[in-house]
Amino acid sequence: MSIENRVDTGDSAVHYDTSPRLFELLLDKNMNYSSGFYANGDETLDQAQILKMDRVAAICGFQPGQTLLDMGCGWSGPARYFAEYYQMNVIGYTLSDVQRDFAMAKAKQRGIADRLDIRVCSVLDAELEDESVDHVIFFESIIHMWEKLDLFKACYKALRPSGMLFVQESNYDRNSNTDKFRKDRGFQLVDEVFGNTATMVSTGEMMRLMEEAEFLPCYTENISNHYKTTLAQWCDRIDQHSEEMAALEPEFFPGLRKYLMMALATYRLEGTLCHMTAGQKTPNNWKLHAPLR
Repeated sequence: MSIENRVDTGDSAVHYDTSPRLFELLLDKNMNYSSGFYANGDETLDQAQILKMDRVAAICGFQPGQTLLDMGCGWSGPARYFAEYYQMNVIGYTLSDVQRDFAMAKAKQRGIADRLDIRVCSVLDAELEDESVDHVIFFESIIHMWEKLDLFKACYKALRPSGMLFVQESNYDRNSNTDKFRKDRGFQLVDEVFGNTATMVSTGEMMRLMEEAEFLPCYTENISNHYKTTLAQWCDRIDQHSEEMAALEPEFFPGLRKYLMMALATYRLEGTLCHMTAGQKTPNNWKLHAPLR
């Protein structure tokens, strides 16, 4: 797939072309840079991230041998997890050579390098054959992409008929607040640090875009409280490791710390929400692939 006449999205790779050690200190053992899921509320960060990945696998119906496309795979924690524990063939896209090298080294250590293909390429330039993948996931990556409708259309073509599109993302509480948020100085500071967060939309708008791309939205779940806990745990880890993190990346670390604190504040004020949303390429009687508890 290739998207023509796209708007320049900028380069958010600056957020990730940093020492992997900094993110090892911040994130869980799998290096998931997205919300975990707290079934009981007292889970550790590591436990919550595993619960989240297993929940996504249940929603989408991941099976051994299927091909999964991870659009904006980051440090490839989910990609490696699904390759190892669900025996899937996973293709991930990142803008960062550092992330690709880190992910493939970890995959080699775990003996799953043959099932993991991390490509340094914009998702907008990804070349995929029609009906060549079984599932597509965006784990808090599509927020950085202006061309959401074009991307969803490209995903629709790349998916096999039984395929599922899964999006976990931060959203406005309502799309009519978009201009207000974009004019806020605090929001602008976050956008400067993280790159293109101004492309955020509401959950309703995300589902509308899925529908415009011919997907059938079949599932949505508000996990905002789970993201509050995740962000709080990340901030706790920053407090615990601030000296080492600052020594590793003295220029980048202050901005990262400010970004995470501001993100936690916006979630606590409930102006920002996080939803899991899934869409089917073709109907399956509107049933999830596995019951969720």
